[in-house]
Amino acid sequence: MTNVTEQIAESTWAILTYEEAWKSYINSYVIAKDDAFVLVDSHLRKHRPYFQQALVEIGVKPEQIAYVYFTHRHADHIGNADLFPSRHNWIHLDDYYELDDFSQTFFGHTFTGAGGDLRRLKFRQLPFHTEGSVAFFDPDTKICFVGDHIHFGDTPWEELVGYGTVQRDACRQFIRRYKDEEPEKAAGFAEGLEILLAWPIEYLATGHGPILRGDIAPFFRELIELVRA
Repeated sequence: MTNVTEQIAESTWAILTYEEAWKSYINSYVIAKDDAFVLVDSHLRKHRPYFQQALVEIGVKPEQIAYVYFTHRHADHIGNADLFPSRHNWIHLDDYYELDDFSQTFFGHTFTGAGGDLRRLKFRQLPFHTEGSVAFFDPDTKICFVGDHIHFGDTPWEELVGYGTVQRDACRQFIRRYKDEEPEKAAGFAEGLEILLAWPIEYLATGHGPILRGDIAPFFRELIELVRA
């Protein structure tokens, strides 16, 4: 499998690195906003060469990076935070507290609370995955950057952005098993989807694998019903 860099919507790009050990893609995103760039997540440290190459190909100059937002604290999402000045790096306070002292030095800013407006993006905290997991939303493109709350890293795909029939079916199957094996976590997953229904999402940009487009709210409601049936 190969790494991928592709424009997914107006002024928005996805960078995917393939992690052979996991048989899964890891995603980050680049958003052009008012002559500056916003980044969401940053891959594993071992994927740094391709991540840097992709930023150059997109046309990202270091001095144009205004904000780097992280969906959560796991190494495959913050692995290259040290590439950027700490003053540009933002993470939810609940995940910041879970980092070791050295890793905390990479982050010059934290945000807190259940949700609100950041510069350029909105956020909502999600009760699942890590203490400070969040989703970000771009009101201009209607893209939701959902981190690992829901993802499709190990399902096959032919196009990066699409309806994602295979991914949706795989997720349904997973939820049917998950609600029996981990009922409390499944309930947190459903609660997070209910939170996300407040946004008019047209694209679901996950932390791993392809991006879904279309019928996002009905898909969320179906998954919620599967958990609570």
